[in-house]
Amino acid sequence: MKRLVISFLTMLLLLTSCNSKKSDFGKFFIDKTLRINLIHSGNDTEESFKAKYIYDDGPWYGRTRHLVNPYHLGDYYYELRDVESDKVIYSDGVSTYFSQWQKTLEAKIVKKSFNESIRIPYPANDARLIMYRIDSLDVMHEVWEYVIDKRAKVLIEPPVYHNNRIVRLLDNGDPKKKVDIVILGDGYGADETQAFDADAMHFYKSLFQYEPYKSRKSDFNIHAIQIASENGRNRINTSDGTFGHDRYVLTPNEWPFRELATQSPYDYVVILINTDKNCGGSLYNTYITTAIHSQPDDYVINHEMGHHIAGVADEFYLNDDAQPIDSVLLSHDYEEIINKVLDLYTK
Repeated sequence: MKRLVISFLTMLLLLTSCNSKKSDFGKFFIDKTLRINLIHSGNDTEESFKAKYIYDDGPWYGRTRHLVNPYHLGDYYYELRDVESDKVIYSDGVSTYFSQWQKTLEAKIVKKSFNESIRIPYPANDARLIMYRIDSLDVMHEVWEYVIDKRAKVLIEPPVYHNNRIVRLLDNGDPKKKVDIVILGDGYGADETQAFDADAMHFYKSLFQYEPYKSRKSDFNIHAIQIASENGRNRINTSDGTFGHDRYVLTPNEWPFRELATQSPYDYVVILINTDKNCGGSLYNTYITTAIHSQPDDYVINHEMGHHIAGVADEFYLNDDAQPIDSVLLSHDYEEIINKVLDLYTK
């Protein structure tokens, strides 16, 4: 619980710290997105990163005003620094599949590798990407550095295009000024369009039942993409029983869903699983999974989105079997934290 308490206090100290000066986006970036596909390897005490592929992911729809995220949430925090000036020109936080797996018994026995991704605005000049691990005392430790060399742009893979069915559920304008959510259907066959549409609409209606989303509905855009299963196979690679927990669902391979999600502007990803089993999961600033038509309580959606957007109400692993136990935050504090994170995109 110490990690959450410190992170929460840090957030309170930074509630009014968002930089309001004119954006440096045009000075340091081209209006495009780089997706860096990483291989994250290690065990319970060691870890390493390797940049495997870099993709041009199309236009940049993320933050353009508050480029530096002042909130050190999640398990990792990464900075993009301009090589010439050493200025931090972009930063963000994230939690990963590896960071949760590292707490399991298996990590004490073997080393494993997982496919992860981060997305950043396309630097106009040479830039250094620095990854930090955030410990339980909220101290950042550098664990990886990678130089993005503008002269090596020939190494960047072109965009990958798909032709999946896209449903526009909510459109409030320019995605650069809104919080964009993309919903990916996982396991819905080509003949299950009605079921997917109903589940996507269920998520949409459920999310905006609760604060702070209800009062900020005009700050969101939401698109849903039906990813038809092929020969009954799960194309996003989610699997239930993650880390031995029957109803916990994550994917150890982010690459497929990242590629599919680029069909729509997005800041946050929701993976809808076509199953009658009550299951789901979440990783801060990475994605949530949920089996929407089997949820007994729509508040679960609010809880998982709290994980995803602001890292609130984190689970804690308090025993050797990595059994998660939810912490509790007052609803007022919960809303305040999420609002401040959303302001980075909309103010």
